[in-house]
Parts: sequence; C-alpha cells; structure tokens
Amino acid sequence: MYRELVLELTKGNEWVKVQPPCSETVISEAEKVVGYSFPEELKNLLREMNGDKWLFLSAEEIIENVKLNREIFLPLFEEDYSKEEYQERVDRFIFFATNGCGDYYCYRVCPNGTADKSVIYIWEHEYIGDSCCWRPVANNIKELIVRYCNGEI
Repeated sequence: MYRELVLELTKGNEWVKVQPPCSETVISEAEKVVGYSFPEELKNLLREMNGDKWLFLSAEEIIENVKLNREIFLPLFEEDYSKEEYQERVDRFIFFATNGCGDYYCYRVCPNGTADKSVIYIWEHEYIGDSCCWRPVANNIKELIVRYCNGEI
C-alpha cells in the first residue's frame, strides 16, 4: 500500500529510490536501539520498503539517527538543560522520515513508553532550544505521504 502510493505520487522524481523490504530482525533491532516499540503502521511501511532515499528512512538509518542524536544532543543538554528536558525534546520521539533539511517526521512517545500513533509530527531542529520543537502534520503515514508529495508540509 505505502510502496505503491509513494511510487504513484513521485513518478518522475529521480531522487526517490524505493528500497527492498526490511526484515523483521532489523525492525526488532531498530526498536531495541530506539528504545520503544514502533507503531504497527511504521512496521508495515518498513516491511514494504526499507526507506526510499528521499522521504523515508531505512531501519538502519533510524538506528544511525538515534545514535547520532544521542551523541550530538545529549552533551548539549547535559551542559545547558536537564536530562528530563533532553528526553522531552529529543529522546521521546521515533524519527522515521526527513525533509532533507535537518527536520524529521516522527511519532511522539508518551511518558508510559508507548508511541502516540494518532498523530505524526514534524520535529524542527531549529527550535531545539524552545520548549516545543514539534508540531502535528498528519494523522497517519498515508496522509503524511500525500501531504508531503503535494507540497502541503
């Protein structure tokens, strides 16, 4: 479903390179590194295509992104903010797509450790110092694909 939608909406876009499906083993490893279970729709996306080299990150890129964010942002927050502020602004998100400008599309993780799958946010790095650097952009992955491809977000 997602693969076909991406291919249909990005016809002629030479940057889109839909990748082969991701294995369950790699999805599980990504969840382990991120520290949260992925919503089923994200797992289904990865099962259909492991990223597209344009909007969606592969499971391996999700892992690398988390490691990089912890390496870069954690020291910044240890210097200027509390561990709770770091968790609130960076670590309680599942980043799975990007706009190519340093911002990410993501799920927000509730304090109980479960992802809020009712909304997808854009996490904007320019506002990392603000109390809120995310805002809602879609209700699900399908809507994210359509809105992104139509230039609405």
